[in-house]
Amino acid sequence: MKVILIHDAALIAEASALAFENHCLLRERYPWLPEKKLDEFIGRVEWMTREGRVYALEDGDSIRAFIGWFKIDDFRNLGVGSLTPDWCFGVAPSGKTGITARGKERELTGLSTGGLESALGELEGAPSPREVSRLMSPLVRRMMDDLKAEGIPIHAIGVPSTAGAFLEEFSMLSYGRIVLDAARPAGELIALPCAEPEGFIVRAAEAADARTLEDLHARLARHVGSAPVLMPGSHGMSFEEWEEWLAGPDSLTFVAEREGEAVGFIIAEPPHFDVSWFVHGESTLAICGLYVDPSIRGRGVGENLLRALVSAGVRRGYSLVSVDCETHNPEARAFWTARFRPVSWSFERRF
Repeated sequence: MKVILIHDAALIAEASALAFENHCLLRERYPWLPEKKLDEFIGRVEWMTREGRVYALEDGDSIRAFIGWFKIDDFRNLGVGSLTPDWCFGVAPSGKTGITARGKERELTGLSTGGLESALGELEGAPSPREVSRLMSPLVRRMMDDLKAEGIPIHAIGVPSTAGAFLEEFSMLSYGRIVLDAARPAGELIALPCAEPEGFIVRAAEAADARTLEDLHARLARHVGSAPVLMPGSHGMSFEEWEEWLAGPDSLTFVAEREGEAVGFIIAEPPHFDVSWFVHGESTLAICGLYVDPSIRGRGVGENLLRALVSAGVRRGYSLVSVDCETHNPEARAFWTARFRPVSWSFERRF
């Protein structure tokens, strides 16, 4: 077996089929996630070959494993870094030699999750931890050599929550979890117990709330910039940015008040680039901020902000809600993991 860089359509199709299998396994656990087609993976891996690098472990006339990355000029306010998205790696499971797709890339496009098995009949189940370690090691070694040679001191990778062998392998390779992407159907979230917090009201934000939201967001930024999160360069949106946000047709914002004083907020919009692609869809609403004053936490304010937001999202046609948070933010992690299902974990290594 040897490590190669891939560019041609046939090899891209082979690699994409391995990544597509990760998606299939993820949707077996969470069938409510948006369904992706194999040709969507092919388009993304093709983009990666142009904008970054994609390595494959070649064994005869097939691919056993692959991984890709691209450069980010400012990764999480830390400077230059690199990223392997959760759709850009894969390993052929036990007893398989990979998918021989050379000259067959047209046959592999347009397939749904159910169509892959009938069309190829090659991939079954998840690879074992031993296989992942053995087949990914030469790829990671080559990738790290290239990153170091190019002066890129950070690498991050997103791993689907169902890819247990990969979660273990990257932990062993000195990567640490930094971000959780999670989701849950809106109907299930609305059905969760949620007592009315005494002395508080939750309402939709208005244009006049821009200054108040600027202050609340600055408090959230200070929390994220303090221990144990210690996110460098943390800052909230400015007054002008809040005015623009509140005027946007796709954003949702709710405020919690006590005796006329704002003590918390929650915001959401359709998912952007920094949200796991596996939750992206026309019916997905992505939460991108929640803050409750520390003095009143544990009294149901956060739950009521969440319920108000999700209910408004349902009225707009959203049926799935996602969220992402720093894993080293214990308050946020505890709140979201109690209500959402993990879809993808992001890991980071600095060197």
